[in-house]
Amino acid sequence: MEIIVEQGILGIVVGVLTALLLFALKAIWQNKVVPFLEATRYQGVRVDGGWAGLDQQLEDDPENEESKKYRAEFNLFIHQRAHNLTGSLLFRFENNEKKFSLDFNVTGYIWEGYLTLNFTPKDKKLTSYATSLVKLHSGGETLVGKYVFRNVEQEFVSDVPLFLSRASSS
Repeated sequence: MEIIVEQGILGIVVGVLTALLLFALKAIWQNKVVPFLEATRYQGVRVDGGWAGLDQQLEDDPENEESKKYRAEFNLFIHQRAHNLTGSLLFRFENNEKKFSLDFNVTGYIWEGYLTLNFTPKDKKLTSYATSLVKLHSGGETLVGKYVFRNVEQEFVSDVPLFLSRASSS
């Protein structure tokens, strides 16, 4: 009877250790080996690094009642693993009525010169999120497209043009 109990306990311990070993091997495979192989074989354009953009209107347009003086600044940092993109975006906005900054986590991918980026706020109390589709221009030095976001003041989907240039690495 003692041998059966010992063998049962040994079987349970070996089963648990085997499950842990397989779990660790799967994690290493998915998080280290596959990204390494993708990065080694990836032949596409590199978009990782810093990107910056500025959208501003310095004067009010007297002919347009809705036209107001503003400044919107985008600072995007991208980390690239083959087609997959992650990173962060700092968005700053300022006009006569308000001034704010939003910090976003970025996920997305690149395919045939187009980047699809999704922005979720780092502060989970915020409900402002956005997405963007941009295309590489100027030999890979600029990103041009649209920044589409949830306008929390109007409860409407709004969009703004997005023009980003590679940040200088000096």
